[in-house]
Amino acid sequence: MRRVFTSNGDSRWRTDKMLRFQINIRWLLPITVLLASCSDPPSATPGRTWQVLAENLSGGVVMGATNDSDGSVLAVGGQADLGALWRISGSQVTPIEVPKGMLLTWASRAADGTVLVVGSGKRAMLRDASGNWTTEVLPAGDELWGCENLGNGKAFAVGGVIDIAQQAKPALLERTPGGWAQVPLPGLSKPDVRLFKIAAQSASDIVVVGDEGLALHFDGSKWREEPSSTGLNLTTVRALPGGRYVAVGGLGSGVIVERSASGKWTTLGQAETGLSGFDHFAANGVAGASIWACGFGGWLESDGLSPFQSAPLGTPLTQDSLHFVLRLPSGDALAGGGNLAAWPKTMHGVLLRWTAK
Repeated sequence: MRRVFTSNGDSRWRTDKMLRFQINIRWLLPITVLLASCSDPPSATPGRTWQVLAENLSGGVVMGATNDSDGSVLAVGGQADLGALWRISGSQVTPIEVPKGMLLTWASRAADGTVLVVGSGKRAMLRDASGNWTTEVLPAGDELWGCENLGNGKAFAVGGVIDIAQQAKPALLERTPGGWAQVPLPGLSKPDVRLFKIAAQSASDIVVVGDEGLALHFDGSKWREEPSSTGLNLTTVRALPGGRYVAVGGLGSGVIVERSASGKWTTLGQAETGLSGFDHFAANGVAGASIWACGFGGWLESDGLSPFQSAPLGTPLTQDSLHFVLRLPSGDALAGGGNLAAWPKTMHGVLLRWTAK
């Protein structure tokens, strides 16, 4: 028997059999309750406008998105037992039919035009350059949270393997033209954690982050654990110009950390709440804005990295948690999420779009 939290914040006992293959989201719920009680939202920031693009999406929560080659966006998510895929073009959000399977969580497009999508239930979907989708069964990964598509048949996926005691073990999988294989990991200081996201500067410079500040680096020949400068969960990592990586995460409060090109990790600063996603926006020319991050309760903020400066990006437009921010080729931005805390009951999604005034 094990105590778990239900969607209304209460706790009860369930058997391990009932919990098998369900995503453990206990860390989401206290933050949802905390943010719902806040009565003083941040003030709007002049010069930027976030608007609701879609809300209460019946297809489910929106977990991640990637820019497609035609200028549109592919977003992924769904319900606990039914993955969903949407194409976003301007203000139009169009569902795309996908093979039945569990929640889809992340998407990555390579320079060769191929798109990789991963999700729960040891499955991935690959779209070739001609637009044809195929489903691939993976050797591990009861829950997969991130992927990095390098192109030419090579990719990585990260997540967790749930053992019989309902403990999450890190799962790292590599795809080659010959298929998928699980990557042996070095002895980890925190072996009972899940991996959340992966990002690459190149095939010989890759970073993975996960629970409790776990960070891994691949130099082209070997994976090594690195001290990330924090013990908080790291939920998203992206590669930035100059060989840098930035990762965000946290629970009651957020954290932003940076890995320099030399491999040194530094905590840049804290956020008012836990952060789930971000993207790099230095190209927008906004003074002091290097990344835009999102988190629980519809939180959006701008963070300058050198030196670190943080500012809210307007009044939250939703009480749902936001899971990702994506910079669009136009210079606009997209953010998405939903009520993942309702898992495994019916979930809905939300999409926000930023445009310059």
